[in-house]
Amino acid sequence: MQKKVQKITVGFIIGIICISLIGSTFYAISLPGSDNTEDTQGQEALEQEYNQRKQAVVELSAALEKSPEDVEAQLALADAYYSKASTTIELNDEEYQEDLQNAITYYQKVLAQKDDNDVRLKLAISAFLSRDSNLADETYKELIEKEPQNVDVLYWYGMFQFYSKEDYKKAEQYWQTALKYNTDEKMKTKLEEMIARAQDIEP
Repeated sequence: MQKKVQKITVGFIIGIICISLIGSTFYAISLPGSDNTEDTQGQEALEQEYNQRKQAVVELSAALEKSPEDVEAQLALADAYYSKASTTIELNDEEYQEDLQNAITYYQKVLAQKDDNDVRLKLAISAFLSRDSNLADETYKELIEKEPQNVDVLYWYGMFQFYSKEDYKKAEQYWQTALKYNTDEKMKTKLEEMIARAQDIEP
């Protein structure tokens, strides 16, 4: 019998996804086996990064107040909230959810003024992380229709199917499709690892 995937807490899954998404340097904080010194240093680094990203949100919010229709300012603020979420997930779940909701709000404002699939993908991932399955699914489907060979879109829609929908077969299908179009070695490794994980789960 194929072994079933171990149930992992939603917070841990979201944390890993968020870290890989934003490129945070704090991936080592939660690794097992770290001693107290490492934990303390990691916490201090996390709080310092949090303060920096919070300040960026404050400054960009003030800039947007002066030019509320500035699309680039809206996008910058959305990205700031999106980035800040990678620290608040470690500190305060309520604030983490607020950061994602704010990112979603500003990405939607940007998309209302210009068509941009990179922004649309950020919106889809933010909705996925905030557990807004309807918005995430709708946005991913729109992206797939617009860019059916986009490896990042296929990869993330597979992640959504795997973690939110628990539809492992469909997740594997999207990853297999992404593998056909992929030319990046790092992404190839990610895709192959996730495909193997999906195949290892009992139907």
